[in-house]
Amino acid sequence: MTSTQFTLKNLLRRPTRTVLTVMGIGVSIGALVALIGLAWGVKQSWGDAFKVRKTDLVVRKTNVGFAPQPFDEKLVEAVRQSPDVAEAANYLMEILSIEEASTIIVSGREWGSFMWDTLDLVEGAMPANGEEHSVVLGKLAAEMLGKKPGDTITIEVEEFKVTGIVDGKAVVENGSVILSLSVLQRLMQKTGQVNFINIRLKPGVDIEATARELQKVATGCRVDLPDDVVSNNDSMKTVDAMNWGTSAVALLVATFGVMNTMFMSVYERTREIGILIALGWHRWRILRMILWESIALCFVAGIVGIILGISILKILVLTPMMRGKLEPYIGWDLIGLALAVSVTVGILSGLFPALHCTKINPSEAIR
Repeated sequence: MTSTQFTLKNLLRRPTRTVLTVMGIGVSIGALVALIGLAWGVKQSWGDAFKVRKTDLVVRKTNVGFAPQPFDEKLVEAVRQSPDVAEAANYLMEILSIEEASTIIVSGREWGSFMWDTLDLVEGAMPANGEEHSVVLGKLAAEMLGKKPGDTITIEVEEFKVTGIVDGKAVVENGSVILSLSVLQRLMQKTGQVNFINIRLKPGVDIEATARELQKVATGCRVDLPDDVVSNNDSMKTVDAMNWGTSAVALLVATFGVMNTMFMSVYERTREIGILIALGWHRWRILRMILWESIALCFVAGIVGIILGISILKILVLTPMMRGKLEPYIGWDLIGLALAVSVTVGILSGLFPALHCTKINPSEAIR
């Protein structure tokens, strides 16, 4: 009988214990997949929003929470003076509770800027001008709020007419209520303030060099590449740390659980292992057999955890709290990470019991 056959035989010897151990580790891996998938999904969703606007650089406040702090909109004039800048547009974002939606993104865009050009009209019409008391809704936002062109929507204490439904080609855009910057500034009592400047550069420009030059005029702000906006966000870093911390605790518990299972398995098979050593099995082969058993157990648990984590992500994205704000990330790199963590848990939890096996005295074990 080969080591592989021994491994399978030993795992199936106590099927109930094996299944319970697999489920315990699977829940931990599922939590890791769900938490990391959500965090990476936030970064990807916001990155996609900047990409569909064809934004090359973003100016924002340096010390910000998830909803960036506002700054003076006049900064855009200094940005436009750069010879490398083709276009620059002010943008104000708020996260508000609107009617049936507990949280929804409300974005005010500088009227006549390129950020209106990336919105494809699906139904109705765009606002007639930058002062019209009206909004357009991303198609996901319209679905969540149950609105169509001609309806009214209450934001804070004011009513706005819905003139149209648009496709913004990204989850964040489609989950937003969109209106003219000046209208949102008056509504939020933030006249003359914005929290983003979206910048398009001229073709062939060195983006990083231009970012360094713009940083000199953007006093008190930072100039980032679109992909770095969420990654460098203080709140996002805190969320990442909490996700990894929670996952680490869950995986530590799983590791000790598997270690206990492997010790029980070794204890029950002490006589069998003693006979194998007496028959000439090298102790390294015994160690490898126990390690393979632990790794196989955790690898199967990893697959179960990946399925569980993806299922959780699919369910979460349908909830009112998440819908229209992000698309959870599910990619091969996340799956590879989960499997790598599973195998690592298998090695760590099986190593101590495996080393214990190599010290078994054959005569005492058989007796």
